[in-house]
Amino acid sequence: MDRDATGDEHRPEVEAVGYESITDPAELRARLEVKDGHVRELYEEITRFRLTADEARAAREALEEHARSLEEERERLKERIRELEKEGRSRWRRRESQERRISRLEREIERRDEKLDHKDGLLRRKDQEIERLEAEIENLRSSRERALEEALRTVEGLQRDLEERESEADELRSEIRELEDRLEEEREQRRRLAEPENRLRAGIELFNASEKRRTVRSISKSFGRPEVRAELGEGEEPPVLITFRWPEISRQTYAANPGLAVEEPRVYLRDEDEDAPGSRSKPPNARVEPDGRVALGL
Repeated sequence: MDRDATGDEHRPEVEAVGYESITDPAELRARLEVKDGHVRELYEEITRFRLTADEARAAREALEEHARSLEEERERLKERIRELEKEGRSRWRRRESQERRISRLEREIERRDEKLDHKDGLLRRKDQEIERLEAEIENLRSSRERALEEALRTVEGLQRDLEERESEADELRSEIRELEDRLEEEREQRRRLAEPENRLRAGIELFNASEKRRTVRSISKSFGRPEVRAELGEGEEPPVLITFRWPEISRQTYAANPGLAVEEPRVYLRDEDEDAPGSRSKPPNARVEPDGRVALGL
């Protein structure tokens, strides 16, 4: 044993571990194992935190990608609206062209009527000529048959020409009447669809006649009867937007455009997403009948 400066015995001790000196190697090893286990648990917890952070980062990237997709869809819809507006203007120009064509046809009929009047004058003159020829026949017995046959052939040819002209005039009048009827029918439909209530009902009728009604009915067999909201969209000839909402499950919005200048598809799925719990939505103003048809009113 060594002695210190005071003369007391000095025992060799193991270096302190933690906050106290440990002289027993077994206890030292046990504490080191405990400490190693704690370190491993800390590493495992750090790994779990990193996995959670990676999952959160992936979820955020997915949300950002979904947002970009929605923005692209919005731009496509805007482009489609611009195309529809352009098509509407083109239809309007074509209709003005048809009206100008009708005006030209009316002028042509007037010219044909003038020609018919001229033919009538010719016929009258021919009748006078026939009378004169008949007077000459009395004096010219030998040339009677030839002159009479020639006059008759001339009259028949004029009559056939007159009949053909009258038939053409009748056909032109019939075409004009048909065009006028179609224009009047189109004007009446546009006047009727200009009323929001009429346009809303026309869009619902168009949806009920489409295959999309069967799609909604099939989904309703699994999720139950949905809440329904029908309203007009935007634009010169706005579509009717019909939203089916299965609370806290799903939401689908269909566009049905009853406008005359709209090309197919006139009914299509415009938007579809999940109905998140607590999400806000406009109150329903329509319902789904047992046969799957949509009707206004609750």
